[in-house]
Amino acid sequence: MDFKPLKKFVYGLNILLAIIICSCSSGTQRTTETGVDLAPDAKLLRLSDRDGYTVAEFFSPADSVTPKLTYLLVPDSIKDVPSTGGIVIRTPIKSALIYSSVTAGALDELGSFDVIKGVTDAQYFTDPRIKSRIASGQIVDAGAAATPSREKLLALSPDCIILNLYEGMDVTGIDGLGIPVIKMVDNQENTPLGRAEWIKLIGALTGKQTKAESIYSTVKSEYTALSQATAKLNNRPKVLTENMYQGIWYVPGGNSFQARLIKDAGGNYFKSDDKSSGSLSLSYEQVFADARDADVWLLKLFGVEASREELLKMDNRYVHFDALDKKNVFYVNTEETPLFNFSVYHPEKVLAEYAAIFKAVAENKEPQGLKYYRRMK
Repeated sequence: MDFKPLKKFVYGLNILLAIIICSCSSGTQRTTETGVDLAPDAKLLRLSDRDGYTVAEFFSPADSVTPKLTYLLVPDSIKDVPSTGGIVIRTPIKSALIYSSVTAGALDELGSFDVIKGVTDAQYFTDPRIKSRIASGQIVDAGAAATPSREKLLALSPDCIILNLYEGMDVTGIDGLGIPVIKMVDNQENTPLGRAEWIKLIGALTGKQTKAESIYSTVKSEYTALSQATAKLNNRPKVLTENMYQGIWYVPGGNSFQARLIKDAGGNYFKSDDKSSGSLSLSYEQVFADARDADVWLLKLFGVEASREELLKMDNRYVHFDALDKKNVFYVNTEETPLFNFSVYHPEKVLAEYAAIFKAVAENKEPQGLKYYRRMK
């Protein structure tokens, strides 16, 4: 028997398998100058090991080659601190001033809640432990995020400030204090999993890398399974989000992680054709033109139990939206429901919530199993 054709077939098959394996790996593993990227799903964060410490590089959506910021997370056990290459932060950190309840939620889940020694915009932290510690002085209230007290920051002298950076934010007041400022840009990621993977950075800061890896692995598995199930849906309700604030209707861009969440849950986001990953500032007329016929309206409110009457008090022009007439307005009161505390690092929970809402609206049924959102009466 001539085995040459069989050998050629096996050889070709091996090449094909190698190509498949390499192409699959390229989507889940990147390399940096210092080695394998430990956060491959995040586009704006790269983590890598170098001589016993961790290098964290932050990028902008417009430039994935040159890092905007580089941090060297150096364990206390290493005596010789690198003199160049980035901002040095000794780990595990023992104290931090944080700007967001999102960070507080991640620190809590990692078992590092006690690291929180200061906050800004204290009124927006709903965790009773933080409120209690602020009242007792264990946690410093540094004032408004836009204008924190320099005196209080200097007196606290935390190991780092974890700042959730947003567009147009002025941080010049804290840059010159000699305190390392970690300027998080996770909100500019354009996928929910990419943003969720930033918990690995929090893990590296607190010495909880293994736990952070485990948390993210579970999140990714559950999110992927649910999004694959909804990918086959044909009946996708049109979705409007947010409401007007001081005359402007701020909504996520069509290439944002929020828009991706809606898509992955089986919805059709009303600005899905938009290409930006940040926030859009729209007029009432612009939103009305694009989303008057939306099937679902998702709202996040703080300290408000929404009703039709309450919503129309905010702006009586809302009466012209179909979702209001169809009683398909769903809201979450973020003062009572800690959605922001976990939604960033647990997008699978929000995905499940959205999927239940969209499925119910598509089938003209009452959604089942909602934990955070409520149908507005």
